[in-house]
Amino acid sequence: MKKILSLLIAATSATSAIAQTNTVHSHGDSAMGRWVIDVNLLGGMATQDLTTTSSSTNYPGALNMNTGNLKYKNGYSLGADAQLGVFFGKKKHFGLGTGIMFMQQYGDAILDNYHAEFRATDAAGNVFRQVVNGNDVRESIKSTNINIPLVLKYKNRFSKHWGFTADAGALFNLQMMHAYTTHASFDYEAIYKFVPNETGGMTSVYDNAAVASSNDWFITRAEFLRNNPNGNVQQYFDTKRALGYSVGSGIKPGTSKGNSSYTTGSIGLLLQPSINYFFSDKVAMNLGVYYMYQPFKNDAQADYKLTTGMANYSSVTNSVSESKNQNYGVNVGLRFFMGKQDRDHDGISDKKDKCPDVYGLAKFNGCPDTDGDGIPDNEDSCVLIPGIAKFHGCPDTDGDGIPDRLDACPLVAGPIAFNGCPDRDGDGIIDKDDQCPDVPGILLYHGCPDTDGDGVIDKDDKCPTVAGPASNQGCPVEPVKETHTEPVEGNLDVSTPILFDVNMTTFPEESTPLIEKTATELKRNKNMSLTIDGHADATGPEAANVYLSLGRANAVKVQLTKRGVNGKRIRTIGHGSSEPAATNKTTDGKQENRRAVMTITPGRK
Repeated sequence: MKKILSLLIAATSATSAIAQTNTVHSHGDSAMGRWVIDVNLLGGMATQDLTTTSSSTNYPGALNMNTGNLKYKNGYSLGADAQLGVFFGKKKHFGLGTGIMFMQQYGDAILDNYHAEFRATDAAGNVFRQVVNGNDVRESIKSTNINIPLVLKYKNRFSKHWGFTADAGALFNLQMMHAYTTHASFDYEAIYKFVPNETGGMTSVYDNAAVASSNDWFITRAEFLRNNPNGNVQQYFDTKRALGYSVGSGIKPGTSKGNSSYTTGSIGLLLQPSINYFFSDKVAMNLGVYYMYQPFKNDAQADYKLTTGMANYSSVTNSVSESKNQNYGVNVGLRFFMGKQDRDHDGISDKKDKCPDVYGLAKFNGCPDTDGDGIPDNEDSCVLIPGIAKFHGCPDTDGDGIPDRLDACPLVAGPIAFNGCPDRDGDGIIDKDDQCPDVPGILLYHGCPDTDGDGVIDKDDKCPTVAGPASNQGCPVEPVKETHTEPVEGNLDVSTPILFDVNMTTFPEESTPLIEKTATELKRNKNMSLTIDGHADATGPEAANVYLSLGRANAVKVQLTKRGVNGKRIRTIGHGSSEPAATNKTTDGKQENRRAVMTITPGRK
């Protein structure tokens, strides 16, 4: 038993250490209810170390006595317990518990080698020596053991589903009642000694010698078989018993069943470690082992005798003065958790706590307000930065109605259309991308204007209101004097498209003959006007394509003004990619779309 107890204690200590090492606080004991109810079924082995009183002197004229050695064998136990426990402190690891434990213990009380010789008197009043030998002196005992446990309770939930618990404490016994059924039988023999009396007759006396005299009358098995080797002993004893002699073979007790009890109120020990499997925060299954030790004192019958004559019997348990009982085995059961659960220890029960896993404030129903802006974290989209309720707890530093987390310029107010960034000159280009933020301009020139449309932005144009080539810093050049050269051979159509390179507004030199012819026509007829339509392919944003196409029209206009055509007679339009001449799905088609087309409008003569 000492080895078993040592193993149980070692297992308890090791499991407890593992449990503490692997504690997972998100599912820890602090989150559980403080009160528990444990209901367990128990089953295992049972032993009793029995001490009996010496009963030899209780027999009159006792001789050659061997009252036997009483042992408890084949013991096992079944039972159940129910406990109410409460755990203390913030972590709720330790507590106290009490309840009721009911055990049914089964086993055999066996008395070996019982032999007794003592003075007795038969039915006729004759004194003789009664010789008794026990056969299978065995009692099947069912013990009812009822106790009140008072234990120190320990528990540690170290994961979502697993935990460890242990109970250790005292057992206060209320009842230890035995119901026995005896299987014993006895052989009763008699030895008579006769001496002459005063009347000349014979009188029986008790032969108290250790070895009976050979002159005595032996009504015994051995004597009968010595004289009748093939005789029927049972028949012989039955005949003698019918004549009033106290003899018999295999005689059963007159009553084979009865009850006895040990002194109640003894104090024992209980150790009960278990592994828990949690079905939920309210219910867990217990699976473990138990060990019980209970010493009993008993007021053994002072005049106890196992048997005093034919069919007379007293239970062997009546001779027990002390019993050291041990029970050990496995237990399985359920633990129910009760009481307020407060996983985050904020004083608000989980049932009412909107944030049960995070310490919070009562005014926010248990939720925290980390940035202190009066908006609980569970409703705050910016939990670390103070903000306003309108934007779910996020700030709007520049006050433009756009929260900082969505504001591309959080320190400067701006419209929603530009993600909170300003556009001071209203040209549709936000200030941080506008190289001329105070003057309306165009995207092509990063927000800077080109008033005369000559492709030179105003801040670099020495003549911002009159178109001129970049080579002359945006100012017009003097007209080239006409020379009497022969017209270019061939019949050039003024509306022939002038094609440009990708993303370029540079005038292509191969179109110079067309410009020469157009300039000549316009100078010859002062009433004519000219419209130049610029176009782009579909590559890139349309806004950029519009400005690119206008730049191409202005590039053609510059070539004409360089040749003496008054710029006021020329109108330029940028169409972007809205009027393609060919498909934009092929390289050749895109080339045809990157163009500028001149159209002469005749004037009145």
